[in-house]
Amino acid sequence: MTKHAALWNPLANDSHPAGWISSDAITLSNLIRQGIQPSPLMVCSGGTSSRCAADGLWTLDLRARHRQMVISEAGDEVEIGAGLSMAEVLEGLQTRGRSIPVGLSTVPGCGFVLTGGISPLSRSQGLAMDHIVGLRGVWGNGDCFELSAPVSPHEEQQQWRGLLGAAPFLAIVTAIRLRTQELTPLVIWRSIGSAQQLSIAMEVAEQWNHSASLQWTWNERIELFIVCFANDAAAIKAVESLKTRLGHCPESSMTMVPGQHAQPPFGSLARSTDLQGRIHTEIVSKLGPAWGQRWPALMAELEQLMRRRPHPGCQISAQQLGGKSSQVPVSRTSFLHRDAIWKPWCTAAWSAGDTKGRDRALEWLWQTNNLVSDYCPGAHLAQIHPHLSCHKAELHDAFQDWLPGLNQLKTHHDPHGLLPPL
Repeated sequence: MTKHAALWNPLANDSHPAGWISSDAITLSNLIRQGIQPSPLMVCSGGTSSRCAADGLWTLDLRARHRQMVISEAGDEVEIGAGLSMAEVLEGLQTRGRSIPVGLSTVPGCGFVLTGGISPLSRSQGLAMDHIVGLRGVWGNGDCFELSAPVSPHEEQQQWRGLLGAAPFLAIVTAIRLRTQELTPLVIWRSIGSAQQLSIAMEVAEQWNHSASLQWTWNERIELFIVCFANDAAAIKAVESLKTRLGHCPESSMTMVPGQHAQPPFGSLARSTDLQGRIHTEIVSKLGPAWGQRWPALMAELEQLMRRRPHPGCQISAQQLGGKSSQVPVSRTSFLHRDAIWKPWCTAAWSAGDTKGRDRALEWLWQTNNLVSDYCPGAHLAQIHPHLSCHKAELHDAFQDWLPGLNQLKTHHDPHGLLPPL
């Protein structure tokens, strides 16, 4: 078959896969037992990652056959097919006055949830992953599974822990059951800021103990993006105080929206003009503690790197964690960095077909990532990179002493390496 629809990620969309698979879980199980070659199998749920399709490899496109959405009678739980985007999930839930925490973009699919699900609401509601109560799918060996959140230690606890944060290496998840939250209006403040204003905002944000969270992206300009609940008086007061301390900020706006389904696009203020032509990207994400007094030194080096970026699409961004996201025991999921306060990510960009431009962009990415790693030693595998030289280091930085346990799960559940390698 052909792909269900164009992929959001241009690099993946421009690839030439061996073919496309669209099937229910039973048929997929049979296909896996018969053997799918060559491997690894690529999996597309939202179409936003650079490895949801690749040259010469098969892609399983979940977007056509796994689109169910079943909300419980009380509205406190929802089952979603892994082919739905976060925008579609939010749209369905908001009709019942419910929601789940999603990211700065609502375009991604369920891979966002399974790899952690870091959100502007993570400080007050935890990671999206922390709301999962049930999973269905097919292991890499072809066995079908249906799991519920374990209530006591047993064999399934290891499987559960592996799937929450490392599912892309072990299984194809076809459905997720999550707890929902009451849909609550949000206040969002956006502006352009200087490097000095960013430094002040980060210093202040690291002291917050309410629902407000700071996000920023640095491209042609620096965009500040703060989100808090509209019913959190302490958070709104803190944001107003920060605005006063920062002084004049160009293009400053403070708006109330009914929920994340209506949040403005993050990053749009950081560029004065849209990028022209077909742009390919790779994104590497890190996790780490508060930067505190170390931030000025990092800022100085980042300014140097931003002056040398080889393409206008190359940029650095970050979002704030902490609060409720830090309260889940490390041993419960494969998201180990529960003490993380910041998730910075670096984006390398180049014009499609420009091989030398790709090399320059990736070299800039490694330089930037190496610098940020000194401050944020953990990795967040929102996108995986088995095709890049950083893959092994990323696995170590993401999973640390849990990596041997994940390899044991992979040996049992994906013995022939159908899915990407650990």
